[in-house]
Amino acid sequence: MHIRIAIDEDLHFLTPLFDSFRKSLGKPSEPGACKEFIQSRLQENDSVIFIAFLVDVPVGFIQLYPSFSSVLLKPLWYFDDLYVSEPYRGRGIATELVNKAKELADETQVLAVRRDKLAGQGFVPIESFESS
Repeated sequence: MHIRIAIDEDLHFLTPLFDSFRKSLGKPSEPGACKEFIQSRLQENDSVIFIAFLVDVPVGFIQLYPSFSSVLLKPLWYFDDLYVSEPYRGRGIATELVNKAKELADETQVLAVRRDKLAGQGFVPIESFESS
């Protein structure tokens, strides 16, 4: 498996993955809107997307957004978006994507949190996240 930061040329890989991610959350399929959204993230450089490949097949991604915490008085990376295609689940890919996010947080000396799992002050450190 190979995980790397997504670039503009990965849009055609990310669009179906992102659409599948949204469908897994009960949203309707909107490949055009997904393409526009991911294209904007890549062009605006306002998030970091790691994409996982098995050989040359894109199988998952994690998207991190930079932000700040007034409560913690520091910058942070938060993620809502973690997805692995169904046929590739159970192989540790989600764990490896989370580990890449942790590496980015360590390299930038910023806390990484999962925003949708609120606890205490509203943030769960990414170290507390366990993927399935």
